[in-house]
Amino acid sequence: MTTSWQESALRFVDKNLWHQLRLKLDENVDTSIKQYGLIENYYLPLFFYLYQIALKASQIPIFIGINAPQGSGKSTLTGYLVQLFKWCDLNAITLSIDDFYLTREDQLRIAREYPDNIYLQQRGYPGTHDIKLGVETLSLLRNPQSAQSVALPRYDKSMHQGQGDRANNSLWPNIRLPVDIILVEGWMLGFRPLPSSQISDPHLSKINTLLENYQGWHQFLDNFIYIYPQDPVFVVDWRTEAEERMKAQGLPGMSLSEVRNYAERFLPAYRLYGPSLLDDPPKTSS
Repeated sequence: MTTSWQESALRFVDKNLWHQLRLKLDENVDTSIKQYGLIENYYLPLFFYLYQIALKASQIPIFIGINAPQGSGKSTLTGYLVQLFKWCDLNAITLSIDDFYLTREDQLRIAREYPDNIYLQQRGYPGTHDIKLGVETLSLLRNPQSAQSVALPRYDKSMHQGQGDRANNSLWPNIRLPVDIILVEGWMLGFRPLPSSQISDPHLSKINTLLENYQGWHQFLDNFIYIYPQDPVFVVDWRTEAEERMKAQGLPGMSLSEVRNYAERFLPAYRLYGPSLLDDPPKTSS
């Protein structure tokens, strides 16, 4: 059974191109992706949906926002989307809002400034990102002017036993400009402040106020994709599995109890902001 966006993506698909890209993905993706039929039912339909947007665009670069839950595989997804665009001779990159987290030092400062707010004691919620760094990076990608390349910030979640910190500047990748497509992904990308009357938790009231600053990022988005969970509770298991995969690679990380406690703190935000994002995303595809 296909949804409306899949039907839209598949209506004008070049069957030969579909077949070629499917073979290329089949040679490159992880076994689990093939096992669950994600190539045919998810990766390729979404790519062709975005590819058609790119072909119709009147100017480049195109910024496409993607909101998907933590641990849902959005980094893997966007990585393969970048490769698919490359196979179609389009230069695409992916950015995560996670890479704009505050440094560990600044995060600890925020935690001390709001000692009673449980949502600001760890990275993740609005208020724990470097908004200025994000705007500067997106601005350079939008208007490269005389710049030939741009360094993309990177955040290392394995540092400080899984508490994370911004990676050293020497480890930031340099991307040649111009770029055709920029995929910007994040679990809270597109969330916007709600009327205060809709928020009963005083700690979330502060978060709601801080969300206003993120409109500086949303102004760059030309199109928006929202991949939402049927039940936000699923996010806890997904985020736990993602942490365990990182640790399986030999990197330090949080314990099972730490990561579950970390993930559960995000459930109120999914329940509060998810419905309004579904009804009214910051941008919609033409």
